[in-house]
Amino acid sequence: MKRILRTLGVILVLGAGGAAYTFYQFYKNVEQTATAIYEPLPELPAAEQQPDPPVQPASTEKKQSEEVPAQQKPISILLFGVDKRGADEGRSDTIIYLASNPALKQTLMFSIPRDTRTQIYGSKKEDKINHAYAFGGMASTVHTVESFLDTPIDYYVKVDMEGFSKIIDSLGGVQVDNTFPFSYEGYRFEKGKIVLDGKKALAYARMRHDDPEGDFGRNKRQQLIIQQLMAKAKQISTVSKLDEVLANIGESVKTNLTFDNMQDLMFHYKSALDQVNVLRINGQGEMLNGIYYYQVSAEERARIKQQIDAVLHGSAENQHS
Repeated sequence: MKRILRTLGVILVLGAGGAAYTFYQFYKNVEQTATAIYEPLPELPAAEQQPDPPVQPASTEKKQSEEVPAQQKPISILLFGVDKRGADEGRSDTIIYLASNPALKQTLMFSIPRDTRTQIYGSKKEDKINHAYAFGGMASTVHTVESFLDTPIDYYVKVDMEGFSKIIDSLGGVQVDNTFPFSYEGYRFEKGKIVLDGKKALAYARMRHDDPEGDFGRNKRQQLIIQQLMAKAKQISTVSKLDEVLANIGESVKTNLTFDNMQDLMFHYKSALDQVNVLRINGQGEMLNGIYYYQVSAEERARIKQQIDAVLHGSAENQHS
């Protein structure tokens, strides 16, 4: 009997040691991948910065070293999609703003139409907001959006859409409730609930010209996919897939979120996804010198900022008072 117990003890010790080693290897792999995609937001040269921006631009070093999110701290993230097709250098087709408050168990999400006319940070002229990337990469994009919304942004995540499809595959695909049937890029999307793998989801998110709502319809479909991915991120089983997800995105993603930031988001911000409020930025299309722009009034921008402040600066106590 004692021999049996000793044998069982050795097996348990070896099993525990193997599990600990496996977990350590998993942890190190995730950490290494997170380090590879980490890219601090560079400061624009002083000569290129526009005078008197509406808000203080995001401080790059401060954000990485001093402002690691606490469990209950609201944060804002700019999701930025670059669509690369063939040999082109890519177009900034997707700009999505997220504000999350775990104390309120709320997340605010909205797309900024790519044709929105605004002052481009690092330029002396107004242009389409998605052109900011051409002026100064992510730094110009983030600061331009900050100025447009009159609020600072904590973190950015840039992903090319091909890499986005790999993320979806890593998480087992997504299910969306499609509002109307259409075909695009060789795929058929029927009305109702449909399951999409990465390539189908990419085509589903890209279609615009056959949508009755045009770019707004495409934004809605992109947001549906993002919401499904965030819902999957809440599942405990998804944590075990984090290594695979990060490995698949590889060079497709750049972010100024550190490894510690990612851990905080994974484990402490799930409650903020309990309620995702999706807004639409209202405006009016206008032709200027033969170019189409989406004009957003000062009143509409103030309304959006009020919604942002309600999430970022609100409290659970205020919600119940």
